[in-house]
Amino acid sequence: MYRLSQTLARERMFYASPMIAAPSVMLIDMPIRNRGEGLALGRYYAITLETDEERAELDRFLDEPCSAAVAPDLLDRRPSALLSDNVLISRYEPPEGGWPWVLVCRWPEPYSRAARDTPGCDMARGCYTMEVFENPNDVQEHSIALLEQLGAHGELLIRMLTPASLSHPGTA
Repeated sequence: MYRLSQTLARERMFYASPMIAAPSVMLIDMPIRNRGEGLALGRYYAITLETDEERAELDRFLDEPCSAAVAPDLLDRRPSALLSDNVLISRYEPPEGGWPWVLVCRWPEPYSRAARDTPGCDMARGCYTMEVFENPNDVQEHSIALLEQLGAHGELLIRMLTPASLSHPGTA
């Protein structure tokens, strides 16, 4: 991976958090020479962002000129500041045409601890997994399969959150 040049830095897309408890996501569409195994869909470097300050830090990092190869992983091992006792599954629709759908899962401590003890199972920031999909049908099928797998381990309580369910009526 390379620290991104000014040209490559423009090939990124910000996915805003769909709710207060979920991170935002930055996808970087890597140049053809840097694509391959280990990247989402073989081409996207995905980064979870929990605060506006982290986004500003990442933007500065990506826009800074450099002469050496550096992975844009400055947030990957930073501990998460968001806490939850529940599995949180967040779906991100493409902000613009030509970009993929993203599904981020935030796993509470019992799940993330099990992942730490499983070889080859890495979680960004110690609690996030992320999947990237080319079309909405694939993200829907993956979401259903994920819920079925979680349900196989015991009773599953599901609460769907939408922008409408998160806002309270009032006056402005």
